[in-house]
Amino acid sequence: MADSGTTRALNVVLIGPPGAGKSTIAEELIHQRPSFVLISTGQLLRAEIKARTRLGRAVAPLLDQGDLAPDSVMDRVLRASLETLDTHQGILLDGYPRTMRQALGLSMTLADFGRTLDAVVALEVSDDEVVRRLSGRRICEGAGEPFPVHVDDLASMLRCRERGGHPVQRDDDRPEVVRQRLAVYHHQTKPVLAFYEREGLLHRIDASGTPAEVARNALKILSEVAG
Repeated sequence: MADSGTTRALNVVLIGPPGAGKSTIAEELIHQRPSFVLISTGQLLRAEIKARTRLGRAVAPLLDQGDLAPDSVMDRVLRASLETLDTHQGILLDGYPRTMRQALGLSMTLADFGRTLDAVVALEVSDDEVVRRLSGRRICEGAGEPFPVHVDDLASMLRCRERGGHPVQRDDDRPEVVRQRLAVYHHQTKPVLAFYEREGLLHRIDASGTPAEVARNALKILSEVAG
């Protein structure tokens, strides 16, 4: 059930490896808790790349190789997003922080905007499942507005063909790039999880289930945090 708007606004980090389903779960959390505003640093960076801005041109080669954008860039993107919000709006951070420097600086950044971090929700899924999910993703192009399909979802692939489109794989969904992204995640982001666990903010969720199951568990955690 969606909240009534009177639930305390929370500041929450949604973290997990690529392919854990963060975007899908984030959409459901936003729907169920209207006080949330989603800040997806990945989407913001992709928008910069698509618009071919100076920032987008700088980070595109890094992301294509499965590497992370520099901390300074991510800090700037986050602050620009926070500046547009009122303090009564809760935030759901997707894709930030990913490094220890970002994690250590996040509390100070939030404080600058009159906020404190309430919880970190970690979606956990095996590397093999991540590779299966991501390497099978495609974007149906040439059939009007592009839409996502998956090689394991025959209905979506057929829909793409019937509309005269063709499935295209994003560069960062190629298996070798996915494994590089996972290596980066384990090296740089796992310490972030350990840090938040020591801070008593970390809540782990098995993300191998259906999106509905994962979202339900995440909402239960947020309800407990909100009190």
